[in-house]
Parts: sequence; C-alpha cells; structure tokens
Amino acid sequence: MATEDLARATASLRAADGLLITAGAGMGIDSGLPDFRGPGGFP
Repeated sequence: MATEDLARATASLRAADGLLITAGAGMGIDSGLPDFRGPGGFP
C-alpha cells in the first residue's frame, strides 16, 4: 500500500462518526475464537 493511500485511509477513519467491523462465517474460528455451536462455544 502506498504512503498516500495509507494517509488517505487514516484521514477518512479519523473523520468518520463511527466504524463498523464485520466478519464472515469461520473468520473468528481461524482467529482462535470458539464457535457458537461447538462444545466450547459462546453461551
């Protein structure tokens, strides 16, 4: 990523009122989070 692109992205994030981060199915499991349905899942 070019420095200019990073600076533009940083400015956009700073100017935003909020930030929403989403993840698709299976992404959390790859990150080490338990799944919702498994034996060690979230309550």
